[in-house]
Amino acid sequence: HEQVFALADKVVDAVKSGAIKKFFVMAGCDGRMKSREYYTEFAEKLPKDTVILTAGCAKFRYNKLNLGDIGGIPRVLDAGQCNDSYSLALIALKLKEVFELEDVNDLPIAYNIAWYEQKAVIVLLALLYLGVKNIHLGPTLPGFLSPAVADVLVKNFGIAGIGSVDDDIKLFMGE
Repeated sequence: HEQVFALADKVVDAVKSGAIKKFFVMAGCDGRMKSREYYTEFAEKLPKDTVILTAGCAKFRYNKLNLGDIGGIPRVLDAGQCNDSYSLALIALKLKEVFELEDVNDLPIAYNIAWYEQKAVIVLLALLYLGVKNIHLGPTLPGFLSPAVADVLVKNFGIAGIGSVDDDIKLFMGE
């Protein structure tokens, strides 16, 4: 979070001016299956006025892409490994404070979490604890997620899976 906090004034100004329209939290775990290429394609196709906030090994799908910057702000801001996902929560809470919002869900942040192993559970639990809703998990939902628990997460938090890259970007961007 120190990287983002060091850019805090620039980030706030960029959001206020409309230069940054949305942040995408793309954190979590990765694997070698072809379906996980979704995250590389998603990052490549994001509009140029968006910034990726990342943590965990999923970042290796897109952190070497040349996505450029927005007014000197890199379009990929890396908080570290899965264990550092707490930094992403701090960033969201700081933005909520700066923009004087009551609810973290009112921020221009979308959550597209790469799910693969147990560490991603911690990322998800931290977000749920903060009251974050409409988190998307993929490319598959965890095998241990019973239908009853999945139903609670869908009904109370709007948890959803991922679809196609193009459809998901339209959904996240409100198109």
